[in-house]
Amino acid sequence: MKKSRIFTLLLALIMATPAFLQAQIIKGEVFFGGNGCQVDGDECFGYKKIGFHAGAGALIPITNWMDVGLEVLFNQKGAYKRDSITYGNAFPHAYNLTLNYAEVPVMVYFTDKEKVSFGIGASYGRVVGIKELVDGLPSQYNDYGDVGIGLGDGQLHWKNGFNGPDLSEVNDIDQLAEIVYGAGISDTVNIAAVVANSCTYRPRDFNICADLRFRVWEGIHVELRYQYSLSPIRTRLFYQNAPETLAMKIRQQYNNSITLRVVYIFNEHRSKGNKAEMKAKQQ
Repeated sequence: MKKSRIFTLLLALIMATPAFLQAQIIKGEVFFGGNGCQVDGDECFGYKKIGFHAGAGALIPITNWMDVGLEVLFNQKGAYKRDSITYGNAFPHAYNLTLNYAEVPVMVYFTDKEKVSFGIGASYGRVVGIKELVDGLPSQYNDYGDVGIGLGDGQLHWKNGFNGPDLSEVNDIDQLAEIVYGAGISDTVNIAAVVANSCTYRPRDFNICADLRFRVWEGIHVELRYQYSLSPIRTRLFYQNAPETLAMKIRQQYNNSITLRVVYIFNEHRSKGNKAEMKAKQQ
């Protein structure tokens, strides 16, 4: 009996598929816009980093009011702090971080009356370029022989000559202190003397995405997108003083961005006409 019901359901879906495909058209999209970005956890506040956003994609119709979108983007993120004034934070420097991502979002859109769409989804990003300036100069990390920023595990490490438990799961300074002094190091030794700050960002970034899209004209839409990292892109140790000798706190860092973009959808008029024709036939 169960097999018979399954077969009947499959047969109904197969018979309905040609009519569905006749009414529904896969629509191409192109995107162009900009990002307002910050990195949560870097002691630089506000969406002050402006990034470039562009790409192409496809909208695959599921019903008359729901589509799945697949995109390929160049997406520029990062953080910006204009001057070295601290205002009580732990980073007394001017700062400019640029993270360039090749990104693939997958979205589900729900559309109301062909005018407004709400989208929810997730994206995978891979770093294709990185630049970090501190006080206008490329960043240097003397714990690693004055090397600059790069890609890696994004974690804190023991300095040369010291060994101890894994530091990859450290979330705050108290937990780090417990690990350091629990490893047998004297509590008179400063944490900054035995722990090397991270100088790398993780090459991958997974984000949750939410969109609000408005139809402006036939095929032309304006869209607002919010993105936030699902996992840290870096774990960083901040200090109480400019010479970076007195450890203060540990921050896990996350990309946080708002995108404003123009979307042009190909075949939108044809798809809309097919939907109307199909609806008239059904009546």
